[in-house]
Amino acid sequence: MAIEIRMPKIGLTMTEGKIIEWRKREGEWVEKGEILFVFETEKVAFEVEAPQSGFLAKIVAQIDEIVPIGGVVGVLVEKEGEKVEVTVQRPNVIPEEIEKERLETRPSRTDRIRATPMAKKIAKERGLDLREISGSGIGGRIKMKDVESALGRKAPEPVLPQIAEGRLVKLSGMRRIIAQKMLASKTETAQTYMTVSVDATRILESRERLIPVIEKLVGVHLTITDILMKIAASAINLHPVINTRWTPDGIIWFDAIHMGMAMALEEGLIVPVIWDIGKKSLSEIAKSRAELVEKGRVGKLTPDEMKGSTFTLSSLGMYGVEEFTAIINQPESAILAVGAILDRPVAINKEVLIRPTMKLTLSYDHRVIDGAKAAQFMKTVREFMEDPVLVLA
Repeated sequence: MAIEIRMPKIGLTMTEGKIIEWRKREGEWVEKGEILFVFETEKVAFEVEAPQSGFLAKIVAQIDEIVPIGGVVGVLVEKEGEKVEVTVQRPNVIPEEIEKERLETRPSRTDRIRATPMAKKIAKERGLDLREISGSGIGGRIKMKDVESALGRKAPEPVLPQIAEGRLVKLSGMRRIIAQKMLASKTETAQTYMTVSVDATRILESRERLIPVIEKLVGVHLTITDILMKIAASAINLHPVINTRWTPDGIIWFDAIHMGMAMALEEGLIVPVIWDIGKKSLSEIAKSRAELVEKGRVGKLTPDEMKGSTFTLSSLGMYGVEEFTAIINQPESAILAVGAILDRPVAINKEVLIRPTMKLTLSYDHRVIDGAKAAQFMKTVREFMEDPVLVLA
């Protein structure tokens, strides 16, 4: 029996997906739950698992081919060499019967092993049964370190001396997209940078006072990032040139501020978005941030939640990074990089005092934003941070 593999619908606004990688070749055996192919939509990559075991009899959609949702991309069969005939029909929307079939054939989360692709690959190569390994990831997902730990418990194999050798790890769909976007951002924009130092004393004091208030309102723990996003949005309202986009025909000035949050996962970098953040209270921002972070950790973010940002904030302060320069998240015009809050000597009224300070670096597209305009924006950000009552009251 032949099973048609179709382009799934992920997110409310998705209409099509671009095939960027096939993990199996025609004629190869595929286990249920194995990654069959990878597609991208809105510059986000998604891995698609085989709904059941079988032989990949036919690859219908080739790499770089764009397929509408519900369109046939490949065919699985139960018997090796079984002939198949495929009539390619690619509707713009998924008919009810196709959507029903997709839901029925999708593997449930209770009957399959949750593991990262690399963990599955190494376990298969070394003959490990993933069912015997406890996962340390969210929901018990097995990670590479869990497989390595299990291998360490086995009898060690003889190790021969190696000189300048290593193993090749093929690019995942997500890593390939990240590389393409980062390179395009550096080559297609006139990126320029400026850094300011900020006294974080009042930010820390405000956060301590607001933590119990926000927890009572929305049940989440307030972070410095929440406050910084609120401040950045308030500063953008006063300096709307930061919230723009370059196009060959002119510059788009956005009315609403949709703020991206750079977020690191094991598989790579993603940027979930808080929509219309300029109209949200601090408690609403904290709640939205917490929900997006949790979805990102368990792999449940949709394309709708990772597109449309007009400005991005990236923080590495939690890793102790003092200062860094972020690459603009195209097609935006600016991104704010936030370093760690550290005690430093500061000259105040001709006295040297120890104060908690942090460094902020703005990367901006000089085609759109002039240096003076960027400096005015950063001046406002610093003023709001050093006197947050102007924004948080």
